Amino acid sequence: MSVVELGPIVKTVLVRRSADDAFRIFTEEISAWWPMRTHTRARTASGEVTARVSIEARVGGRVFETLADGRELEWGEVSAYEPGAVFAMTWRMGRPAAQFTDVSVRFEPLEAEACRVTLTHANWQRLGAEGEQQRKGYDNGWIAVFEQGFGGYAGLKG
Repeated sequence: MSVVELGPIVKTVLVRRSADDAFRIFTEEISAWWPMRTHTRARTASGEVTARVSIEARVGGRVFETLADGRELEWGEVSAYEPGAVFAMTWRMGRPAAQFTDVSVRFEPLEAEACRVTLTHANWQRLGAEGEQQRKGYDNGWIAVFEQGFGGYAGLKG
């Protein structure tokens, strides 16, 4: 039986924001740009709509969504938090603790009011037999979430 190498998903947007401002928008304003009607745990599992998404601003902090009734659904845990430079997290989305992938977002200044933001989603092999299918789904999903959601909200550089 051969093992299929599942490389990382890499998405990049250029935005008309400083790296510090883009980082702030990504982490603090996530509920404003994340497409919560289509890309959350609640929507996927039960059809409920998420009220907000939160990132606790520290390594070890939680990333989670809060439903209108106050219930919280975990997404993962912050593994790097360097304002203006990098945000990273384990990505579980309701999976058992050992079945996580890694999402990192790097903010690279290009000029005073422009930066390159690169999202990398890696380590699909941790999902076992589901890894390949999940990777394909997320490759498309990150277009709506990261490129269109975050990029559109932060101001794509033309």
